[in-house]
Amino acid sequence: MNSCCFARSMAANRCLTHRATVLLAALLFAFAAALPFPIPAHEGEDHGTPEPVTVAAPGEKLLVASGGGSVFEAVLKYRPFAPGEAVAVTLYLVSAETNRPLADATVNATLSEGDRSTAVAFAPKSGGPFGAYSATVTAETAAPMSWLFDVTAGAESDLIGVTGFQASPPEPASPVGKSAPHRDGKALPRLAMWVAVGALSLTIAFAAGRLTTRGRASA
Repeated sequence: MNSCCFARSMAANRCLTHRATVLLAALLFAFAAALPFPIPAHEGEDHGTPEPVTVAAPGEKLLVASGGGSVFEAVLKYRPFAPGEAVAVTLYLVSAETNRPLADATVNATLSEGDRSTAVAFAPKSGGPFGAYSATVTAETAAPMSWLFDVTAGAESDLIGVTGFQASPPEPASPVGKSAPHRDGKALPRLAMWVAVGALSLTIAFAAGRLTTRGRASA
């Protein structure tokens, strides 16, 4: 009689253990499904239109346009600007042969857009560096513009053309809350976590079932 009661008690305990194990596995699965696991973007994803090429400077973002003549080379740097906004531009001049900065050069510049041209006065940049010349211009439209620099340094002179100078058009308002599910960095990690926890839950449930079956057989 006692052995029969003891066997029934053991079987009941094993059944409760099996149920508790299955419940614990289900709770683990639900908890993992609620956790966000962001991941960085990788190659193959669409990240939208690339930004224009920029050169970073302390405290500011600069755009770059360049050109060269037969004797001198020029690099023009400026910050992004809107149509109708005055913007400071810096011109860097170097020798095409030696790559040395041109100090004390005379620069006559013309900014053209379509059939309209505007003379722009450049002067050596206050505080340097050598070979740097500055001016302030205002572009009334967002149309592409071009520069023509007439540079004289000592007994040498050259004409340098630079294209790609353009005001930034107003940026369209980006839609809110319409990003693709895989771009928020959560969908893919959650799916992987579900698979892993699901496999773990099945393993735990299978092991508990085996233990219960063996216990009933031994009873």
